[in-house]
Order: sequence, then C-alpha cells, then structure tokens
Amino acid sequence: MDQPTIQLNKDGLVEARHNTLYATGCIFELTKWIVVVIILLTLCHFFVATISIVDGVSMEPNFRNGEYLIINRYQYNFGEPNRGDAVVLKFPGDPEHKKYIKRIVGLPGERVQIKDSKILINGQVLNEDYIPASVPTLAEKNIDQVLPVNEYFIVGDNRLNSNDSRIWGTAGRDFLIGKAWFQIFPHIKKIEDVKY
Repeated sequence: MDQPTIQLNKDGLVEARHNTLYATGCIFELTKWIVVVIILLTLCHFFVATISIVDGVSMEPNFRNGEYLIINRYQYNFGEPNRGDAVVLKFPGDPEHKKYIKRIVGLPGERVQIKDSKILINGQVLNEDYIPASVPTLAEKNIDQVLPVNEYFIVGDNRLNSNDSRIWGTAGRDFLIGKAWFQIFPHIKKIEDVKY
C-alpha cells in the first residue's frame, strides 16, 4: 500500500520554518516568564509573606485548627517583634519540622514572672484583652526570669492546652518566622494588632 507523501513548495517550506521558529519563540518567552514568576514567589516567601496552617488548639479561641494564615515575614526581617504579636515560629526542640503559632508576651531584657495565675512583666500584671479574664496562666515550675538579648517569652492563648515557653523556655529571635497578618480560610479577615 502506498504511503501518502507531503510535498511542500518553496513558499510552504519557508512557512513551515517560520511556524516552527514562532512556536519555539513562544515556548522560550513562556519559559522565561515562568522562571521570573518562580523567582519572585520564592523571594516573596522568604522576605515578604508566606502561608501557614494552624495545627492544633493552643491558640483558641483566636486561631482555630485548620485556618490558613498569611504570615508577615517582612516585619521581622526588617523590624522588631512586638508584645502581643501572634507569631509563627520554628519549635526550638525540632526547628526543621515543627512550626507553632503562639503569642509574644515577654521581650528581651524584661523580667517575666508567672504568679497567682497571671503573667507579670517587670512586676506589673500583663493586660491580655485577647483571652477571657477567667483563663488562668499556670506553670509547672516557678517562672521568674530576665530574658536574655534576642530571647522572647511566648505562650498560647489557650493557656490550659499549650506547649510554650512555660515548658521549654524562651524562643530565640532566629526562630521567629513572622507575624500572623491575615486569615484567608475559611473566611478572610485582617488580624488586629494588640495594643499595649
């Protein structure tokens, strides 16, 4: 059985070459833009913002298990953490794998005490409007320490069910990833700053 043959005249051959070059040029342009987008997203992830998922109940009622958050990395890359920030950090006991969300209550150089079920900063009871007044802050051991340079005392809002600085000690500045900024799932809302 005879195979069909394709015949191209001179104009057809030139047009086929033109189409091939055009397709190659489009693929190159598309690839170039994909690489640029990947580079920009990577820079954004490390220096501006990233996405994190709340895992656990240690920050209830303010943050619930399964919520998706946008984390502001820019503020901590180019500024300082503040008291009251809900912060995502690498767990000091397993920094490569576990990420926690907690709240900063003690800053470097401050004296932190837990006394009569309250947190005291430099001898003054810490006003914590973000948790119910009836929630006690308890500790298994006596907490009375002056925080070293670049060390933060962090606790979960759900004080009765949180693994935090009361158990494993302070968190170093280099463990802090960023501040919780926006909740994007299950609904969108800006996370309000806590003022002191």
